[in-house]
Amino acid sequence: MSGDTLRVVTTPSGSALDGIRILDLTWGPGASVGVTMLAEHGADVVKVEPPGGDPTRGYHGSAVWHRSRRSIALDLTDPADAATMEDLLAGADVLVEGFRPGVMDRLGLGYDAVHARHPALVYCSVSAWPVGHRNEQRPGWDALVQAAGGAQSEQPGWRLGPVYNHAPTPTLGAAFLAPMGILAALHQRATTGRGQHVRTSLLQGLFLYTTQIWQDVEHWAPAFHEVMAKTYPPGIHQGMIWQTADGWIHLSVLSGLTPTRSIEDILGLDQPHPYLQASAPAEQRERWHAERAAAFASWKVADLVQALREHNHACEAVVTAEQSLAQPHPQLAANDMVAAVADPELGGTTQMGVPIHLLGTPGAIVSPRPRLDEHGAAVRAELREVPRRPLPVPSGGPAQPTALGGLRLVDFGQYLAGPFGPMLLGDLGMDVVKIEPVGGDNMRMAQAPFNGCQRGKRSLALDLKNPRGREIALEVVRTADVVHHNMTKGVADRIGIGYADCRGVNPAVIYCNTYAYGLEGPLSHSGGLDPLYQASGGIEFEQGAVHLGQRPLYVRFGFTDQANAVLSVVGVLLALAHRDRTGEGQELWTSLLDGAAVFASDALLVDGVPLERPHLDAGLHGLGPGYRLYRCQDEQYVQVCATSDAEWAALCSAAGAEELTGRRGDDRAEVEAELEAAFARRTAWNWKRALDSAGVPCELPLDTQGGVAPLHDADNVRLGLVAEYEHPVYGRTRQFGHLIDFSETPGRIAGPAPLVGQHTREVLDGIGLSQREIDDLVAAGVAYEPGEDYRERFAN
Repeated sequence: MSGDTLRVVTTPSGSALDGIRILDLTWGPGASVGVTMLAEHGADVVKVEPPGGDPTRGYHGSAVWHRSRRSIALDLTDPADAATMEDLLAGADVLVEGFRPGVMDRLGLGYDAVHARHPALVYCSVSAWPVGHRNEQRPGWDALVQAAGGAQSEQPGWRLGPVYNHAPTPTLGAAFLAPMGILAALHQRATTGRGQHVRTSLLQGLFLYTTQIWQDVEHWAPAFHEVMAKTYPPGIHQGMIWQTADGWIHLSVLSGLTPTRSIEDILGLDQPHPYLQASAPAEQRERWHAERAAAFASWKVADLVQALREHNHACEAVVTAEQSLAQPHPQLAANDMVAAVADPELGGTTQMGVPIHLLGTPGAIVSPRPRLDEHGAAVRAELREVPRRPLPVPSGGPAQPTALGGLRLVDFGQYLAGPFGPMLLGDLGMDVVKIEPVGGDNMRMAQAPFNGCQRGKRSLALDLKNPRGREIALEVVRTADVVHHNMTKGVADRIGIGYADCRGVNPAVIYCNTYAYGLEGPLSHSGGLDPLYQASGGIEFEQGAVHLGQRPLYVRFGFTDQANAVLSVVGVLLALAHRDRTGEGQELWTSLLDGAAVFASDALLVDGVPLERPHLDAGLHGLGPGYRLYRCQDEQYVQVCATSDAEWAALCSAAGAEELTGRRGDDRAEVEAELEAAFARRTAWNWKRALDSAGVPCELPLDTQGGVAPLHDADNVRLGLVAEYEHPVYGRTRQFGHLIDFSETPGRIAGPAPLVGQHTREVLDGIGLSQREIDDLVAAGVAYEPGEDYRERFAN
């Protein structure tokens, strides 16, 4: 919401989660951000805090993470407060907790005990490590999961070795997985009347972002591993970042628009496009590159962005997240993603808005972050005065073996940001029908990213430009619950599969478009790729340590592709919750641009002035002397997370640098240099044993070996975090597995990515076409199914 400062806004009528109450026992960004998404779509969220308050209240990011809630302070070890908690449970639909496994059991609030007393309650646990994992009881700070989970070894940087991920990758995965699991469980409860235990973890949150890069296949192919390979110096997308006279700019391709003037012409260059320079001698290529760099350096960022966009080139200035709010980015403003909120402690702030856009039941920021126990008296009064709500009445429909069983989604998307969301919904049990061109999804040329967002789907290959092809597509839509795609604005309407077309044959359909920029606004007509929004959202700026004079650095996990996709999953499930209650479908949208804003949710302005966030050092080791990577004698690294005074003192003592104990807030570079010298005197494993003994949280970064190590890790396999299936071309294939665990209605991994048109006959038979009709459609080129010519047509 933009405009006047927001004070207290009542929940809008007709919200997706009207009538749902959530007890929030989480802290920090992780699940809290996910719960905020639910709160701002109608759920009544009561934040249950210890008497001293959520430990992250001291960090300004909590002004966003904890907004749209009411706060009550309870000491759960006190009998009177425990009784109040029991009364809260009796009136709640969902409980979300983020403790280490076993803590809630010791408080008498573990799942088994609570479920026995409140069988309709959905109970969501978000831990650092999965239950049953060898690290289950080890400290679980985001950086530790980054390290031991393999994220740090995957990110290239300005040096060899593991690199600290500035955007907290595992946490920002769990932020989406928690609401996905909660909403899927609520959908099942609408049928059965029973709640269940939903579990996820920061490690599973990390695996969410490995979809393009961790795949182990039996039969290698050129299109498989080269596109997303880690390189040093950093490779993919880095070559499109250019320095200008006053900043940096990131160019991209695939805007969906036809350029009206070449980049070379705009820059005043008489040289071939870089893609055409590869065959030239190295000396000539170097000269062309120098000329190109000089041409970019002669422009100011704002002028160049304007000139490029005027001629339909996709580009974004590389800025901080705070700059995107302060200027603000014109499309962020158009998306209502620049919100003015009067925080009770900070005063007038500018924050990110609501990133999921339901057009039938729009969300809204309900209220600013509450003060500690601000609503304690009111909540207690409600418990005394308001009768307990009756248990939900089951719909009487058939129980499903999977979380989203019995639902069908039609996926018209291509590339990654569109199809990845439907794949995740398929993993939760939806039947996903992928309708792709008879020539195949354009992303098939890069098989690893393609497989990373297509598994478990059924492929129907149709020519949608043919009237009969469109008719058939709408017949499939008639049988569906959800339609999902990532076409640029207006394309679906021109093809004849827009919301009005789909609603015409299926009034209750949920229709989701994942845009690059948004539904309306100055850039809504344009498409784009992930690096553009890493640039505009501050991700590249922070990961490269540009504040220290270095280059912006692209994050190879494809953050905004995934963020857009998982926002769409949460949005679809919010719309499904509304439909379960009312029978009404609706249209919704998300965008890569808004997804980038979620990755910098702690970016704030106070009275127009940015608040300082932690930055990386020049070596991209971490955020400070107690929370960083240190290089050891054997050239391996150890990740340290000394977050308390006691842990810091223990770290200094273990390093033989007791004199640093009182210097934690002193000059960062000096303190880190002294500790670096200490760590360089012993091996990494020696340091891990010493730090474990001293009580200093630490982990060794995992060498992923291109993803093979985590995909064959015994714990990951045993716990279902890895899935294996047979692909008809690539043979035995491994990818990440279950990201969310359900006690009653688990998800399912339905198999590999399909071949082009692999299920054409099966799907068409399912909507009533005869075998003769299908034969005629295939013969006419309206439909396609693989035959003996498949390998020749679609060879890599």
